[in-house]
Amino acid sequence: MPLSFSLQTKEELARVKARHPCCRQAELVAFLRLGNLDEGQPGEETVLFTTPYPALARKVYSLAREFLACPVKVRNSRRQGKGRPVFRVVARARLKEIQDWLAGRAGVPEYPCCQAAYMRGAFLVTGSVNKPSGTHHLELIFPDAAMAGQMQGLMQQQELEPRLSRRQRGYVLYLKDSEQIIRALSLMGAYSAVLAYENVLIFKDMRNRVNRLVNCETANLTKTVETGLRQAENIRYLIATVGWDYLPPALREIAAVRLQHPEASLKELGEMLHPPVGKSGVNHRLRRLELIARQVRGEGREGYAPDDDLSHPRA
Repeated sequence: MPLSFSLQTKEELARVKARHPCCRQAELVAFLRLGNLDEGQPGEETVLFTTPYPALARKVYSLAREFLACPVKVRNSRRQGKGRPVFRVVARARLKEIQDWLAGRAGVPEYPCCQAAYMRGAFLVTGSVNKPSGTHHLELIFPDAAMAGQMQGLMQQQELEPRLSRRQRGYVLYLKDSEQIIRALSLMGAYSAVLAYENVLIFKDMRNRVNRLVNCETANLTKTVETGLRQAENIRYLIATVGWDYLPPALREIAAVRLQHPEASLKELGEMLHPPVGKSGVNHRLRRLELIARQVRGEGREGYAPDDDLSHPRA
């Protein structure tokens, strides 16, 4: 079964190794502070992290070996009734010793590089991100308001604007803007996820542009056809009531062309005349025909120029 976009992103981030020791330590602090730190065998060991994902277990294991002054190992076991193993990163130290180590590193990191590493660790433990083709959403979940507020301040220092929401499962920081999500993924080091996200956004933008162009062309074509049919109907009415001879030569010419090509645009009609006439000239002649048809129908002279006299129709 293929991994979700969120899990693919976590798989990528689990393979990221920060260049500086201070950044790697900040990432470990996030793992231990936001994870499932628990006492193992009383007085003998502490379960630093529990996860069903081996890449994440390896990540915590390597960081714990680097910074904790105690032996660290990984155990795995299978859940009852399920074939998927569970990995536990275990340290040969008392729980209080690990908690004291964390207490000495309270708050959030000061430097931008360490802040990005801390955010990466937090996302790996509590975060998720929707696939870019769906609703844009990235979130981090925290057990209390203080920790959520600390992370919110850290993200704001990184030019991110997460919103904070209180939910049943805890305090949630979330981003809804696609550009903000891309920035967050880039800061954490999920560059493949960033490329995937940008590719989808480009595809969406191109599809929307094509749809707008198609809709515009369709609307224009519909308008052209409807206008042509109305003009042809007016011309047929004039021929049936006053006859061709009532119209001057220029109007007779454009009337004949319009009857033959009711779907043609003004430009196309102008090119069919001899000599050719521009769009404005064609439009003027067709409007004259429409005004004459309205007068013949007895619809009044409202809006007509004073010299619009049916006894002397002009082109």
